[in-house]
Amino acid sequence: MASLTAKDNLLRYIVVIPLTAFIAIPLMWMVLSSLKPAQELFSSPPEILPSQFTGLWYENIFGTSDAGTFFWNSFVVGGATTALCLSIGTLAAYSLTRFHFPGKTIFLVFALLIYMFPAIVLFVPIYLILNSLGLIDTRLGLVVAHTILTFPFAVWMLKSFFETLPKEVDEAAWVDGCSYFRTFFTIALPLSLPGIFSVGIFVFVLSWNEFLFASVVMTSGDLKTIPVGISEFVTSFDIRWGEIMAMGTLATLPVVVLFLLVQKFFLRGVLSGAVKG
Repeated sequence: MASLTAKDNLLRYIVVIPLTAFIAIPLMWMVLSSLKPAQELFSSPPEILPSQFTGLWYENIFGTSDAGTFFWNSFVVGGATTALCLSIGTLAAYSLTRFHFPGKTIFLVFALLIYMFPAIVLFVPIYLILNSLGLIDTRLGLVVAHTILTFPFAVWMLKSFFETLPKEVDEAAWVDGCSYFRTFFTIALPLSLPGIFSVGIFVFVLSWNEFLFASVVMTSGDLKTIPVGISEFVTSFDIRWGEIMAMGTLATLPVVVLFLLVQKFFLRGVLSGAVKG
């Protein structure tokens, strides 16, 4: 038994260590590159640690670009997309797991198919709809676009979480006179909060990192998000790698902080959604 446990631990390390290095090394390189002076960004052979740390690239992005505006727009769009997607998605997922109605299977199949298509395939119809509604170059337009892209994923994930909750609890509440909405808000919703937190993180990150729609729907300088702001450092004459690394580092920090704050709920939600019963 002891040898079996040792072999299991060795197998875990063999899998986890390369995977961790694969993820961590590029992030570490990005952070260290954002602190290197210009002459060391492309030194040969490359050096991991800079000979001297500099904050020049961070000064440049806040002094010569609208970095603060980019971050604010990303927070607004990401937060609004998450709130809207979860508000609609929780109601949809709950109804799919508790009620039977015509078209239920078709809805699930179409939601899955839509999520399987890459965003570029949906770009033209979504753009035409937003343009007809006068939502181009507005934060609301980008929120709507991101909600369309993330809603199918949210419904399927939330559906798996609600399926782990016993239906008998809801049925007992209905027998006692609770309405469907009261049962949802007072019983089902609190019990599914770990799953909702997990889906919320995924939706926020997807919106935070989305570039295609953000680069076309919001074209004004004061409405651009972080991915679009980073792309502005790539010009016809040069690529400002120092500023790109600094912006990338700053763009990663909110996601890391968010994950650390809700890590307990995230892990519990993922595990609860992975096991039904």
